[in-house]
Amino acid sequence: MLGNQLADRPIGQILLALAATLAALPLILQLLTWSLERPYAFYINANSETLRLTTQENAAASWFIANAVIRERAETLPDPTAPILLGNSQEEQPQTAAAVPAPFRGCLEIGPHAEVTLHRQGNGTLMISVEGLPIERRQATPAVVLRPLMTLPDGSPGTQCAHSHAQGMQALQRITLEATIGEQPLNGTLRGRGRIGGDPYFSTLAQSPPLLRGGEVIAMGRRLFSERAYTLMEAPLHLGDTLSVLDSENQEDESALVTCLFSVAGANTELGGIELSCHANGQALSILRYGDRSRDSLAPRPWDVLINEPSMQVVLPLAITGLFVFALRLLDGCYPGFCRRLGRVRKGNEGDER
Repeated sequence: MLGNQLADRPIGQILLALAATLAALPLILQLLTWSLERPYAFYINANSETLRLTTQENAAASWFIANAVIRERAETLPDPTAPILLGNSQEEQPQTAAAVPAPFRGCLEIGPHAEVTLHRQGNGTLMISVEGLPIERRQATPAVVLRPLMTLPDGSPGTQCAHSHAQGMQALQRITLEATIGEQPLNGTLRGRGRIGGDPYFSTLAQSPPLLRGGEVIAMGRRLFSERAYTLMEAPLHLGDTLSVLDSENQEDESALVTCLFSVAGANTELGGIELSCHANGQALSILRYGDRSRDSLAPRPWDVLINEPSMQVVLPLAITGLFVFALRLLDGCYPGFCRRLGRVRKGNEGDER
């Protein structure tokens, strides 16, 4: 069919149509890329010593903690508009029950609009910090609920987590737990907006900062004519990276929702830090490496889709051929006039030279 279109056409017309087709090739790639399903699915596997996510309206998580102590807790959040009072000495500050670590064993439930930070360096203890955001609805929705263990009501052997205040349940707005990991790992899920990895560049504390140790991010796409997924892009994670998934390619926009499954192994194993397996739907990655922001908005490009999507390898040649034939048909009416005008210009130039 293409041979029939090229027959009896001047070589100049064919070259002009080919040039127009090549000039329109980036636009074709962009249109075909937009036709695929977006946002992309990002799968993150990493080992990190810190994870910080802020839960959203419908977020809920419950973890069983076998051995922990409460380092700090508060039933209500301070008023953001209240003045800050500074004491002259530590003796003048009131002594609270939270100053004495209290043991805890049971279920910890994370509520909405809470900033959750998991921090574990090496094979040490796991620090869990939960702090509710200062919003108007905070008093009605606690940031965290502690449910200690209790015996079963029917007297049968076994325990369950408390479900009422009379059984010891506590609703808090801020808490810091230090969990000791035994032979069984501590597993759980957490969903929110935030980042994986710490900031090792400007440490203000007299301790080593927590780091992301390593991992990998895989961007998945969906085929054009089927429900099958394929790999679009792979990005390795290195020591000290800070990772977040973006809703768009603009770094100033809010990060995307990330769902993480974490596992913290015991001190007797070789696995240190926090093992993470996360999933997020977004359009780009932000990987902060050594303070360099050049890897912000790292997203799959049209060539990634072309190389990895089998359907595109069939659709793209057909689209280019169709555009080439369209350019030939379009030039059928204007190319002869263009040649006549070009001939007049040449004759006029030759006459001027004489």
